[in-house]
Amino acid sequence: MSVNEAEVAAVVEEMKADETFDLVEALNEVTYPTGEVKVYLDAAGAEELNEVLAEIAELGREALKYSAEAQGSMTDSPEKEAIDAQIEELQEREKELIERVSGSALTFHMRGVAPELWRILVKEVRRKNKAASKASADEKEEANEVMLEKLDNELVSKAIIRVTNAKGATDERAFKVETVEKLRGKLLQSEWERVLDKANTLTFANAVFHNVKAADADFLSQS
Repeated sequence: MSVNEAEVAAVVEEMKADETFDLVEALNEVTYPTGEVKVYLDAAGAEELNEVLAEIAELGREALKYSAEAQGSMTDSPEKEAIDAQIEELQEREKELIERVSGSALTFHMRGVAPELWRILVKEVRRKNKAASKASADEKEEANEVMLEKLDNELVSKAIIRVTNAKGATDERAFKVETVEKLRGKLLQSEWERVLDKANTLTFANAVFHNVKAADADFLSQS
């Protein structure tokens, strides 16, 4: 038997073995990381809550000055009792605001975008928003900013699986990029960045297998 015949025979035997598999079929089993991020719509309530907390902290420091220990007496000064009453009133407002802000929460359940879809999105956004060849430097920079913004919106729209509100009601529609653009325009910048960061983290999770590699000696020996 020639070398080539021997190689062919070996390949045939390997194909018959139980250990063989179809790579194309196996790729259908690829999954992508999922996660969630919670954002809040009631920015006014959150700002008031921060102010209330700051005022409580300030009053607390003021009250210490009139405590029995600070005064070197057996009882607190009347001024402390008045301040403590103010603190209790503010703490009630604090509870109300926490409940109010919590009720404005939206939880975005997201999944990383497949690389092939990501490449399509990049190509399509570039095609639609490319600066003219004779454009000035400022015009090209502006076009690039527009492209990046639109690409972010496309990524988030494809990453969202569903959105749940504070009452547990769920929106599971396919989120169009126009909806995400509206979302971006309404959310505070900090809240939008939390959504975008989660989409980016799940899509470009290069370290996702780190713990598996660290725990699996066979995995490491093959690297």
